[in-house]
Amino acid sequence: MWRSFLLATSLLKLVSADIPIRPEPAGEWPTELYHSTSIQGTSVYYVKRDPRCQNGQYTLLTPHGEGVAARSPTIVDQDGQLVWAGEDIYEPTANLDVHTYKGRQYLTFWSGSTDVEGHGDGVVHMLDSSYNEVYKIRGPNGDSVDLHEFQITLDDTALFTVYDVVNVDHQPDDGRYDSWVWDSRFVEIDIETDRVLFEWRASEHVNFSQVIRETENPDWSYSTAWDFFHLHSVDKDAKGNYLVSARQVDYLIYIDGHTGEILWRLGGNHSNFTDLSGGNASTFAWPQHARFRDDGKSITLFDNASPDSRANRGLYLDIDQTEMTVQLRHEYRAFEHWAITPEARSQSQGSVQVLDNGNVLVSYGLNGAAWTEFSQSGTPLCHAEFGSVSSFGTGSPSSYRASKRSWKGHPSTTPDFEITGYTAAVSWNGATEITHWVLEGSETALPSPYPNAHSNSNPNYGNGNYPNPYSDTSDAYFTKIATVEKAGFETLIPIPFNADYPYLRVRALDERGYILGTTAILPFHRFTVDPYAPSRPSRVITRHSPALFFAGACATLGAIACIWLFRRYCCAVCLHGIWRLRRGRYQSLRSGPQDADGDWEEYYAGEDQEAGVHLVSDTESDSSDVEISELDNPRLSPGFVRSPTRLSTGSGARPGLTRTPSMQSTASERAKQH
Repeated sequence: MWRSFLLATSLLKLVSADIPIRPEPAGEWPTELYHSTSIQGTSVYYVKRDPRCQNGQYTLLTPHGEGVAARSPTIVDQDGQLVWAGEDIYEPTANLDVHTYKGRQYLTFWSGSTDVEGHGDGVVHMLDSSYNEVYKIRGPNGDSVDLHEFQITLDDTALFTVYDVVNVDHQPDDGRYDSWVWDSRFVEIDIETDRVLFEWRASEHVNFSQVIRETENPDWSYSTAWDFFHLHSVDKDAKGNYLVSARQVDYLIYIDGHTGEILWRLGGNHSNFTDLSGGNASTFAWPQHARFRDDGKSITLFDNASPDSRANRGLYLDIDQTEMTVQLRHEYRAFEHWAITPEARSQSQGSVQVLDNGNVLVSYGLNGAAWTEFSQSGTPLCHAEFGSVSSFGTGSPSSYRASKRSWKGHPSTTPDFEITGYTAAVSWNGATEITHWVLEGSETALPSPYPNAHSNSNPNYGNGNYPNPYSDTSDAYFTKIATVEKAGFETLIPIPFNADYPYLRVRALDERGYILGTTAILPFHRFTVDPYAPSRPSRVITRHSPALFFAGACATLGAIACIWLFRRYCCAVCLHGIWRLRRGRYQSLRSGPQDADGDWEEYYAGEDQEAGVHLVSDTESDSSDVEISELDNPRLSPGFVRSPTRLSTGSGARPGLTRTPSMQSTASERAKQH
């Protein structure tokens, strides 16, 4: 009985478990597929959720890696649902972010080739709120732009990194001449004219003896140039100076914005600062994403740590450039899930961002397909993963950085719409203002007179003067069928079975009820579609309610009670009856008559006949041709014919048998039978 109660406890725990709304990703690169569009979405799983992360902003990713199905720049909402995925022409990509240029917001990201390990050979795209490319930025003299950094400064200039191979003289360091290195440089240009405003080269200002060498005897030829600095990030402060981080040095560099001279170093063995935190503020390695905060009074950065410690963290440092002191304000350790953390296996990438509400967002680059949002004091509030934990450290999948920004998207396209059975699937890639979808039907297929009501080309765009959903001419032919709230990237709208319109369309409405866009008009074959045919949803959503919990609990207890009653009564009665029946048969066999020659009569048959030892029952009639075997099976006996005569062998008489020899028996066998 106690085993039944243990089973009940386990089943109740399963029923009442707090199962996440979205399933945890499994496999190398989990994706989401949709009915209404061929776009592939990024499957995001929230390991930890907290209301303090719900600020209405969007998370920006640039997924990549071997086997990655969708490498386009990606925006997801605070529930992990896809908002926008760029076109396939933008792959691979890196460093998606939102920047303000001349008072307007732009999506900026890098795309190009990554054939050169660790570098990028491409351009930077700037898209407006309608996802139209407005600017494409290249390096000076047509040089390619590197993937590591792009910013629009407070002066409305573009700041980015460039790599090229140069010949340098290493005689002051190791006596070698005519060596080749990958030179890291950053460039600031005017976006409108491409005019170079400032340029800085690491080979001209960094001593080669103060960088980390990956090998003692490198072959610094042109084809195998030494990546001696590997610039990661650049930030410009209000003074016009630059803060630089690089992989091959374990310190940050502050550069004069006029001369290019190094003003100070922070961290490592060459630090100009006194660490007031006992070394915790300056013992970082391979730093990433260094940014000034609080008007230059603090710095945030991602610490890839050292290969020995195998741990990474985000750092929030307070600096005093007058007293030249640094102190650790907060650190943000990588979040642990299933005893697995995005450790510094690859020693590369990652980011730290201070959000508008004071929270801190940390992403892990190649170390893990995840990001964590902390309180400013360092408490992990939310943790999201877009790949399985088994992929951590492999870089597949991964995102160079992750950022969280406010963004309003008004696509110049029309919403995507498909009909599957009695379900309408609708989505609109990049639209952020939709709150409801309205399904409409018509007897005739008429185009909407406002096909560009959602476009910047419409004079009413942005001022709230959209037409009422049912005021224009074509709306006289359309009737509202259903209104549903937007649910994720793709919304599935059930079509009522009594809908008798041969044409359907869907309209997108904002929170004020104004039209944002209208789908194409599709034919609805209401008589040729099985209304009961199931439609596959775009994703599986599992929700638990109190009613479902109690129903599952009652069903579980009922099943256990039935099992117990069956074992207690039915099984016992059946087994006891079978035992009594077998015992009675056995006793009747033992008490039956025997012949004078012994307990058994033998029957010998020919080679083609069945042979065996049989017991002749007292209940046999003289005319019966049925024999009862030792196994209680009645069967025909072809080897003899029963006689109506009775034979007496003493005082006990029983029906006798007149044996008829088989024609195929031998003489000895026939003699024995007689």
